[in-house]
Amino acid sequence: MKNQKGISSSDDKMDKEFFDTISAINNGLDKLDSMDTYVPDDKWFERMVLDQQVIQKKKYRRELAWFILSAVLILSGVIFTMLELPILFFVLQAVTVAITAIYSYKGVQKQVDSR
Repeated sequence: MKNQKGISSSDDKMDKEFFDTISAINNGLDKLDSMDTYVPDDKWFERMVLDQQVIQKKKYRRELAWFILSAVLILSGVIFTMLELPILFFVLQAVTVAITAIYSYKGVQKQVDSR
């Protein structure tokens, strides 16, 4: 249906919806501009970074201590076994290689089956 200007009422309705949408967007942008933004100061960031560095250093030192302790225990066990009971050492080596090969083969089979 057309009005006196030759424009249909559906075009008027679309224009009204278009202007309503633009008005809603502008209102939303105005609300965003009126909001207070809080930005912490630089000292807070610097203090946070320093605290995190201290925590990271403690964590790395603890992990390094555990690694060194584990390495010393494993090496002392290997050396003791190799010097006192060489047959047991070679048996442990063979068992370790066999377990590694079987575990790797099973892992490859799982990947192939999942595809």
